[in-house]
Amino acid sequence: MSAINCFSMVILHVIFGIRCIGKINDNLEQQAQTVFKEIFAHKIKNVSEIDGKPLGTLIDIVDNRGKTPPSSNEKNEFPILDVGALNSVGRIIDYKNCTKYVDEQTYSTFFRDGHPHENDILLSTVGSLAQMKFFKGDKGCIAQNVVAFRTLSISPFYLYEYLKFIKNDLLAYDIGSVQPSIKVTHIIKHLIYIPKHEDLSKFDSCAKTITEQIYNHVCENERLIALRDSLLPKLMSGELDVDSVQI
Repeated sequence: MSAINCFSMVILHVIFGIRCIGKINDNLEQQAQTVFKEIFAHKIKNVSEIDGKPLGTLIDIVDNRGKTPPSSNEKNEFPILDVGALNSVGRIIDYKNCTKYVDEQTYSTFFRDGHPHENDILLSTVGSLAQMKFFKGDKGCIAQNVVAFRTLSISPFYLYEYLKFIKNDLLAYDIGSVQPSIKVTHIIKHLIYIPKHEDLSKFDSCAKTITEQIYNHVCENERLIALRDSLLPKLMSGELDVDSVQI
């Protein structure tokens, strides 16, 4: 096999790996949704004040809206997680959609409510409404049009799937201003069904495992995408000298 064919095969394997990971994560998302619906769907539809609590009593809210931080387009380790970053398939943030970044000083001093923590649920409130993602790791900050829900007395994995399940209810809170917008003060009044311990434990164990698997796959996908984007242009431009490679 020639060197150029060998490198082409490597790149094809990388692209194939990226596609496979995407399909695996789609399947895992469907599994989590299916298990959730099987256990809770019929109970959620009939939730009342007897077996439910307002969302606001179950969470703390990280809310830095009201003032836009100084930012730039130069990539660094402090991306702003705006609506665009949340507007993608799956439960994990797609950092490729981040377009603005803050410097370290701004990151450390600007945000009055601090930053999201592991497994906080990020929610968009303006534009593309009720887009949701888990915050994983320690990368990023939120400001305009995005808030974080930090669970207090309920599983974040249960609440995430719950909010996805009732997304149409959340969209109904649209106040219909110049652009689509929902108020957090309206959302937190929504009743959330509080499941029995055994039901929650059964779902939580499954959903936590699935979420960690998806997150690990996303991290691997980012590595493969970086490898593809590094190798392919060099191979196409001739910058990668394959003639000197011994196969």
